[in-house]
Amino acid sequence: MFQKKYFIVSFIFITFSILSAQPYYYSSTYEPFPYGHHHTGDIYRINMHNPAEVESLMIDIYDLGSPMPDEFGNWLAYEEYFQLTIMNLNNQTQKNIIANYSEGITKLSYSEAENQLIILFFGNYPNPEKMVLVDPLTLTITDSIPSDILWDCNRNEDIVLSKNGDIMYLMKTDTIQHKGYIASYSLSSKQIVSTKYIEEISETGEDEFFFNFRRNGLSVIESLFLLPTPTSYYRIYFLDKDSLSIPIIRDDSQTWADGHVASEGDYLLLFNNLLNSDSLGFSYTGKIEIYDMSDGEMKKTIQLPSDGEVICFENYPNNIYYAINIEEPTRQIYTLTMDSIFNVLDLTSLNPSSAIVNSESFTLTVNGHGFDTLSTVYFNEVSKTTTYVSDSVLTAEIDSSDISLVGNYPVWVTDEWGTSDTLYFTVDPPPAILTSISPAIVLRYLSGGSLPLGLTVTATGNNFSDSSVAYFNGSAKTTTVVSDTVLTFPITGSDMATLGNYPVWVSSYGTNSDTLTFSVVDDLPQSLTPTLQCVLNNGGGSYTAYFGYNNTNSVGVYVPIGSKNKFAPTPIDRGQPKLFLPGTHTNVFSVNFDGRDLTWTLNVSGITANRSSTPCP
Repeated sequence: MFQKKYFIVSFIFITFSILSAQPYYYSSTYEPFPYGHHHTGDIYRINMHNPAEVESLMIDIYDLGSPMPDEFGNWLAYEEYFQLTIMNLNNQTQKNIIANYSEGITKLSYSEAENQLIILFFGNYPNPEKMVLVDPLTLTITDSIPSDILWDCNRNEDIVLSKNGDIMYLMKTDTIQHKGYIASYSLSSKQIVSTKYIEEISETGEDEFFFNFRRNGLSVIESLFLLPTPTSYYRIYFLDKDSLSIPIIRDDSQTWADGHVASEGDYLLLFNNLLNSDSLGFSYTGKIEIYDMSDGEMKKTIQLPSDGEVICFENYPNNIYYAINIEEPTRQIYTLTMDSIFNVLDLTSLNPSSAIVNSESFTLTVNGHGFDTLSTVYFNEVSKTTTYVSDSVLTAEIDSSDISLVGNYPVWVTDEWGTSDTLYFTVDPPPAILTSISPAIVLRYLSGGSLPLGLTVTATGNNFSDSSVAYFNGSAKTTTVVSDTVLTFPITGSDMATLGNYPVWVSSYGTNSDTLTFSVVDDLPQSLTPTLQCVLNNGGGSYTAYFGYNNTNSVGVYVPIGSKNKFAPTPIDRGQPKLFLPGTHTNVFSVNFDGRDLTWTLNVSGITANRSSTPCP
């Protein structure tokens, strides 16, 4: 597995009728050889919508350097042993070396208007900066940008394309007047078509001026005044229209801020940052101010963890992503969706939406709209520890003690702007557990006695309650709850008159137990035999026989009085049992008789008692 990753943002867009569904980070590993100055590397991409998903694109690239996607996520440029290669990400077998002796790629863009890839890279000694145009279908160089056009651009971030890619804006410096200006270079006519001095769009008298955000024909212009207190004027500059938004004036006496644009200029987001005393660099505090640029009002502030980075994707122009520890497997991604972040708090669903009473503690996910880092989830009128995931997702920690009673508990969300609607979380009683029924087998009545009117079935298990109802073959039965482990229900003679297997379950509070089977049969699966323990001579010609049985079936068996459960001579019913429990049972019942042969037939076996049988002690 790779040890170190260098992440480069990829922007996904639709082009050539190819849909790249997800925005990705592209990362590379670095593995030095044990000798010399060479190394190998791998290229991975990480799905921004599922940051744990890491996909390997290429492995063991010799002297890998500077992998970079275009802003639409359809092509990737990378170096392999100082050769600059361009690859089609939608068909990774299509690739081409476009330059030898490359020493680093700094920009890869796609011009939709010109249908050309624009690649900025450093060549060999004396390392001139080069910009070439590449056909996106053949991946071959078609033209180059004259070096004098690129001269005196401060850095590669000083080059940005218009929205449709027909104009390339260059932030340059007039070497005579030493004044900054923006040059608009036409990719079709291959010439600078207009220039504009920075002082024409900045605030008069400023101490410092920054283009601190540029993409897609947009920029955030910051004019900094240091006295009497540090104050910044932020404007969105629409380069394609050469127009400015209304200013956002901010006191920077304690923290600075970087500006970012969402929804094509509808919103300005200021990410606060502080100077790190150890590195003398700036890092984000996690505080975000969101302004609606139609009126310049700050609509919301959000507090996220510090030391993150801001990422934007062109295929999600209404989203801003804030990533914590993006180079680590434990990375966190926060999504600010402008489509919903200003909505009135609205709950749509809970996950889970129910739990069993006295369950273990769990994390509740609350889905909705309009959430921020000040949002708090309330569960049964008690505020819970809440984590902001995005403007549409919150999580809350629910303790076992919160669900100790059965019922429906209200859930809502509050923040400094109001309270949401309410959803209900259901705490259910534990489901009924059905472990056995007795009897579970009935020998069908054939003949010899009165047609059975029915019998009482005993069900054993756990979590029975007053709401428990037994079901036999899909029909609810009149149920008597004896305890939380025992209940009984009757079945009629007609219920046991037809051969078959019938399902039995218990429903409690609308939740069903597992299902057992009640069987009506003509032949038992295992033996059921009568037994005679002894005969007692009472004197005077009177005797008492003591009977039992052996049921080798694993469940209780019901045998109605009749041809398979009878005495001879008549009467056939002499008080013998009809329910036979599993196992061997002795001295279950007794019969008084005159000493002549008395036979009990049970199932297919019989046992005879007479005056000569084993005497009772």
